[in-house]
Amino acid sequence: MENFSAAAASKLFEQEIREVFLGTFGGLGAAGLSASLLTSVLPTTLEDLLALGLCSAGGLIAISKFSARRQQVVDKVKRTADALARELEEAMEKDLLETTESLENFVKLIGKPYQDSAQSRLGKLLRTQDELTNVEEKLKALQIEIQNFHILR
Repeated sequence: MENFSAAAASKLFEQEIREVFLGTFGGLGAAGLSASLLTSVLPTTLEDLLALGLCSAGGLIAISKFSARRQQVVDKVKRTADALARELEEAMEKDLLETTESLENFVKLIGKPYQDSAQSRLGKLLRTQDELTNVEEKLKALQIEIQNFHILR
């Protein structure tokens, strides 16, 4: 993206368009000028007509190339636009990835104390549960002992 210059692209596009028009109308003008010069120099009408026909054919060729030249410029602009779009998309993806990683690291950093606190509370709860289980087993054992004591009396 750093390499792209809108001003340079605009100048290049303008130059391409200018070359297409100059090539077309320059060829047409050269054909007309040649026809004019040849008709003034050639001695017979037949030669004048032949020169006019050849110069007209040259002008026709110059005009017929206009469409192909225009299409070349359009294709060149499309390729440039596609390349720019790809670069832009890659830059956006890179920026998104960097932002996502940064946000993920931020969340980990901010959430670390809460995660540690939750882990600590979970550990305390598990120890309390183990103690309650042990107390329950002792109570059952005492209950059985009391029942056995009543039976013996």
